[in-house]
Amino acid sequence: MSMLATAERIDPGGDLGEVEIIWHQLVDPGACDGNCDYHPVVCGEPGISVPGGIRDVPEDLTEPGQRWCTPCRTGQSSTAAHDAAA
Repeated sequence: MSMLATAERIDPGGDLGEVEIIWHQLVDPGACDGNCDYHPVVCGEPGISVPGGIRDVPEDLTEPGQRWCTPCRTGQSSTAAHDAAA
C-alpha cells in the first residue's frame, strides 16, 4: 500500500554525508494541480518545499536515506515540529 506524499530534504549541514529525505503525507492530495509550491502536510510542519512534487510512497518504505515523518506516517496532526529522530 502507498500514500501520496511530499519530500523534505535534510542537508547534513556541512558534514560529509548523504542528504536525508523525510516523506510527509498530504492533508488533501486531491487539491494538487501540479503547480504547487507548498502542500499542507498531516504533521502540520509549516513551509514544506516541494521541488520534486508529490508521489506515491510505500507505507513500508525501505529506501536507504529515506524515512517517513512519524506523525505523518501515523496520521497524527501535531503543532510541534515533526519527530526528527524516527
